[in-house]
Amino acid sequence: MAINTITVSGNVGKDAVLRVTPNGKHISSFSLPAKSGFGDNEKTSWLKCKMFGAMAEKLSTAIVKGSKVTVTGEFVIEEWTKQDGSQAQTPTILVRDIDLPPRGTPGNDHPRQQPSSQPQRQQRASTPQPSEPPMDFDDDIPF
Repeated sequence: MAINTITVSGNVGKDAVLRVTPNGKHISSFSLPAKSGFGDNEKTSWLKCKMFGAMAEKLSTAIVKGSKVTVTGEFVIEEWTKQDGSQAQTPTILVRDIDLPPRGTPGNDHPRQQPSSQPQRQQRASTPQPSEPPMDFDDDIPF
């Protein structure tokens, strides 16, 4: 018996898209990067992730571009015919388990926003945060 389980962790490429089938079933999809190689030979491939049912319905709003997630599921290759008649394939993870860091974690606090909020972000970035430690540490490694 073969075991087909994959675990991938990364920053979401696009906001999750929630669809509802004619039968009323919820399907949510998003993408995660998979990097291989290094330096000039580094290549990024995108893995499509799909969630179904209540998981898709409840968690799709929390999965936004740039947020860090870890998914575990079944790895499949989806095949279909394009409009021009050629065959296409996409590596896909059918998500069984997903880890979302708590809200307020740096890099995961991105509500879905309109572009008009960019000046506010720039203003916040220029003022120092009192909760962060000062950056006056030594660069020497003690070992």
